[in-house]
Order: sequence, then structure tokens, then C-alpha cells
Amino acid sequence: MILKFLNETLPWVRKPSRYIGREINSVVKDPEEVSLRVALVFPDTYEVGTSNHGLEILYHILNEQPDVWAERSYLPWIDMIERMKEKDIPLYTMESYTPLYQMDAVGISLEYELSYTNVVEVLKLSRISLFFWERKKKDPIVLGGGPCSSNPEPIYGFFDAILIGDGEEAILEIARVLKETKGEERETIWKELSKIEGVYVPALYEQKGRKIVPVSPEYPRTIKRRIVKDLNSQPVPVKKIVPNVESVHDRAVIEVARGCTRGCRFCHASVYYRPVRERSLENILENVEKMLKNTGYEEVSLLSLSTMDHTQIEEIVSELLKRYSEKKIAVSIPSTRMDRFGVEIAGRIASVRKTGLTFAPEAATQRLRNIVNKNINEEDIFTTLEAAKKAGWRRVKLYFMMGLPGETNEDLEEMVKLLERVKKLGLKEVSASVSVFVPKPHTPFQFARQLSPEEAYEKIRTLKRAKKIAEISYHDPRMSLLEGVFSRGDRKLLNLIVKANELGALFDEWSEMFRFDLWEKAFDETGIDPGDYLREIDLSEDLPWDHIDMGVTKEFLKEEYRKALKGETTDDCRWNRCYLCGVCFRFGVKNVLFGGERR
Repeated sequence: MILKFLNETLPWVRKPSRYIGREINSVVKDPEEVSLRVALVFPDTYEVGTSNHGLEILYHILNEQPDVWAERSYLPWIDMIERMKEKDIPLYTMESYTPLYQMDAVGISLEYELSYTNVVEVLKLSRISLFFWERKKKDPIVLGGGPCSSNPEPIYGFFDAILIGDGEEAILEIARVLKETKGEERETIWKELSKIEGVYVPALYEQKGRKIVPVSPEYPRTIKRRIVKDLNSQPVPVKKIVPNVESVHDRAVIEVARGCTRGCRFCHASVYYRPVRERSLENILENVEKMLKNTGYEEVSLLSLSTMDHTQIEEIVSELLKRYSEKKIAVSIPSTRMDRFGVEIAGRIASVRKTGLTFAPEAATQRLRNIVNKNINEEDIFTTLEAAKKAGWRRVKLYFMMGLPGETNEDLEEMVKLLERVKKLGLKEVSASVSVFVPKPHTPFQFARQLSPEEAYEKIRTLKRAKKIAEISYHDPRMSLLEGVFSRGDRKLLNLIVKANELGALFDEWSEMFRFDLWEKAFDETGIDPGDYLREIDLSEDLPWDHIDMGVTKEFLKEEYRKALKGETTDDCRWNRCYLCGVCFRFGVKNVLFGGERR
């Protein structure tokens, strides 16, 4: 039925190769020879989903198990969704064209808050009941995981279980429980899953006030984030799936390190992935060679939150260039810090292929950079840019935020002046991207107030004269409003998300698809005031995500917020003393550095 539909429909939809599967390195097994079938779903288009490294890792790990078959699925684009609904075709897997409702489990990646209406669409298109309390014994177990799991409450009802933190080891334990409890009542499966460290089962908890508590003392009061202690011991998806169409990040990818301890106070990833765990030079080289051989890619990306901070980065780059530059295989670094060392390394990389440089000073004044704990100064910024120009770069893009705690109009004026000084360096193209600061859970700034869209538009007017200097773009403040509401939301938002989807909200993270009028109507019809979630939070308040234990203590976050308001900074614990954030001594982990001291 599905194959017949595809044959009839693909000529009439955009990018038909999104929907056919059977890519190089995709895994096909005999369903009769496996005891567990899992669909891994990215709730966005194929091009975006095939670039997600985390999902690729889980696919690789699960399919290494002889009795498990992991398949993939992505949310079709609007034209395909309409035709599937018209012909009553359910969402299916790419490997075997099996409807998702026939799988044993469906795992949905939660990478960003504006994908929540997409999650609703995935479940509806899959013919899986939206809420865990509506699902029957025969329905698949719906799992979630990813960065948004640090506050899963706005979407709690969609999931039978949610994994908090790293998935490499936990996914095998989840698979084991699903195999052992296959055919049991859902309540039995929930209880067994809840025994796995890092797994949160929303059905076993309830909201009282703003706090989430277990329905019975037999369930843990807090759910500890799962952390992989040694990245070197974890498998790399060396047989990366080569997509049928160009993906967002269409290249070989090796995760060279996980975690960052620089401590930017707005940064969610800094908390979600800490401590720092590097992959060794030898491990990286071995896996890159295998990946290039298995995929034919002509570019390899060194993935990390701050790749230049890897203690062996110079050796890694030197060895990769020595091995592959003659073959015209490029090396790329997706995230760089504003320091001269980074530009020197980048210059060597660009000997194969030169592109523009991107940096994130975040704020234009030192006072504000100290508040956010960015720990760079103006000299770092201009030394880096001058060195980049001398090394041959002509294009640079800078990222800034507005609405940071302690920001004044002077800070915005200084942003314009900073761009003027950058332009005077003689760079051919200078561009800037400005977005509204969004307070994230489990960060020191989780207590801060977020700008309303009206306030943001007023600040944008102040920045308008920068258009004479640089190409300047703004992230839609209304999108930031939604992101902020869901970042610090609670269970009351579940019906809001469903209502918005019913009204037509979908692909909200795509600017051409975003319709704030639908969200305004959904807020109105559900009686929810977005301002309740954008306000400043008192340090003594209970928070809807307090039951999720990321390792970093709430007391540490409070102290960092107090320091921010006083303009005090905190150094990186990799190179200095421990600041007792809590994650290492509470969770039995540590920074793992291969080019220096291990802390």
C-alpha cells in the first residue's frame, strides 16, 4: 500500500527523494529475526534529520545488536503530509516502509522547543494516540530524548518515557527492558523503565503547584541525568548514512569532545553536557579513516561545543591535513572561540577550502560580557579579526544577543560602534545576527526575565543604523517568545501545543511557516498568558524542572546568578580550581583531557 502510494505520489511533491530511503549505509534486517523493532524519528524534514548526529549514534548502536532493528522516520513536508492524509497513508519507516504504529517503540528526538507542534503531527500522522493515558497495550512505547528533556513538562503527555542526558549506554538498557516486557501492560513497562538511571516516566509523576512530584514514594524524587564518563569507549557511527538529498550538514562528522566548562551563564548546553570529555587523537584518526572510506565524503567536521578547546587540537588538525589534504578532503570546525590560536589553526584548515568565519561575542561591552561570563575582551575580538584578515579571510559573521540581564541602551549603542570598528579593519563582508536572549532551565540565567516582542522591536529600532555598516539580521522575537515559554514551561502548556497544532501551527522553526496569529489564538482559547513564563523568577521558587537532576546544583546556579548581577566572572574549571558546581563529585565523573592534566 505504501509503495503503491509512493509510486503514484512522488512525481508530484517537492524533493521526492526525501521519502524513498534505502540510502548507502542504511540498515535492513529480516523482521522475523529480530525481537525488537524501534523507529527513531526526527520531527523535522529529512534534510534536517539526517544531519542529527545524536540520532545517528543511537541508530548505529541499536543496529549493532543482532536482535534489534532500528529504523528511521522524518516528518514529511507540507505537500506530502496533505497527500498522505488524503490517501490515508500513515507515517512509515525509511528502511522497510512499515507504519510507525506497528513498531514496538518509537523514539522522538527533542532538539528544540519550536518542534513541539511537529511532535504532535508525527504522532497524529503515525496513528498513535497523542497521550500516554490513551494508548492501548498494542500501541508502541513512545520515547523521547535530547536537550529539551532537561524540562520535559510542556510535552510530558506525549511520552511514555523520556531519557535525560547521554544515550549511548542507556539506550541498550531501555532496549533490554522493552524486550523483556514485550506484550506486558503499559503500567508494567513504565515501572521497569523507571528503574533505569536517567529515564523519566511522566505517568508516575504529577504537578502540585509548580513542582513535579512522584505519585508514590516508590519512585525517585529526582531523575539523575545519564552521563557517559569516557567518550573514547563509545562507538562512532563510521558507517554514516549518506542521504539521498543534500542535508543541512552534509559531511562526515566526528565528535571530538563532549561538554564545555567555560560557564557562559546563558548557555544550556554548558550544563546539559558537562563535564568535558575529549576523544583521543588516535581514536579520532582511526574513526575518521573508517568514516571517509565508508561514505566517500570530501569533508570531515570536528564536532564539539568548543572544538578549539580540545587539548590536542593542533595535533588533530596537523595529522588530518597531512593525511587528506592531497586528496582535497577538507577539515571543518563548526564552533570557534575568539582567540588568535583559533585563527591560526583555522588558517591551516583553510589551505584546502576557505569559507567565512563566524564568532559569537554575544555582547558589545565588557561589562555585559562579564555578566554573561563570556570571558573574552575587546582585545581578543580585534586581535582575532585582524589576524583573520591577514590570513586571507574577507567575510565574518558575528552573533549577538539582546535583552541580557543588566543590558542598557548604551550596550546596544556600543554594538553599533563595535560593528563600525570591525568594518574599518577592511573586511569585505561584515554581517551580524541578533536574537532575543531566552532563559534556559538549569542555567544561572533560568531566573532572569525575558523581553516581550514589543520590547525587542524597540531595541531593534535602536540597532537600525547598523544596517549602514553591516548586513544585519534579527531572529523573530515572537519565535523567541514561544521558545521562552516552553523552555520554562510546565504541564499546563500541553493543551496549548495540541491546540496550536489543531489550528494549523507546524514547522514553527521555519520562518516561512511560522504563524504567530495561530499561537495568539491558541493562547486565547486555552486561557494561558505567555507573560507568566517570561517573568523574572524569585530564587526561592519551586521550578517545574527541579525534579530533573542535571548534576549542577540549584545552589550553584543561584550563586552564579548573584555573581552575574554584580558583574563577577567565574573561570573555566578545566584550567583552574573546581568551583563546586556539583556534577563531578555528585555523579562520579570528571573532565577528561588528553593533551593536559585530567581533573
